[in-house]
Amino acid sequence: MSKKMKTPVYEVNPHTMIILPLKTKTGVHSEIFELNDHRISSFTPLFLIKTSCQYFGSSYDGRREGTRYLTGVTHKPPIMVDPASTMYAFPTTSAGRDDCIWIFPQHISEYYDSHYNCTTIRFNNKQKIKISVSFSTFNNQMARVSMLHMKFSQKMRSMETEYPYSNLLFPPTPLAAENRAPYNIGEVEESDDDLLDFSQIEKEPRNKKDK
Repeated sequence: MSKKMKTPVYEVNPHTMIILPLKTKTGVHSEIFELNDHRISSFTPLFLIKTSCQYFGSSYDGRREGTRYLTGVTHKPPIMVDPASTMYAFPTTSAGRDDCIWIFPQHISEYYDSHYNCTTIRFNNKQKIKISVSFSTFNNQMARVSMLHMKFSQKMRSMETEYPYSNLLFPPTPLAAENRAPYNIGEVEESDDDLLDFSQIEKEPRNKKDK
């Protein structure tokens, strides 16, 4: 009797830049862009996020609750997938929706308004991706994830000060607002060179309450 091979589940890692929903005849799959790779997974973006949280020692609900405790954000909350390697991610809409995209902001070089409720993201590897998310929504999510990182860093610095001889695991602070130059969100001359346009992803009707 032959054993059925299990499909490996993609694990979010420090090279993950964005996870997009990929709608097929068999359901919603995931299209993943890394710094130097491009992958397709047969699992949904939310499933990949949940299993990755577990891989790094927590549950997805636990990460959401941590965000709520540190920042008070409960609507479309960003999460720390792995605090040790400063892997943060945020959803572009309610995480349970089929059109939700997960962004990993540590790889973003700049982003700008592409009109018609779209935003173009340029990543540090020069890859540009256009998504059907309004600039104001995207900018708000960037502010939330920056606040989460800042609050977490403040907690860790406080512990480090109170217990200076403890071997505390303290992450670097590339996302802290006070320690980095602001993202370039001003007027940018848009070019279609190397642009991947995902702005036509079919949106799920808003008949569910966002969580």
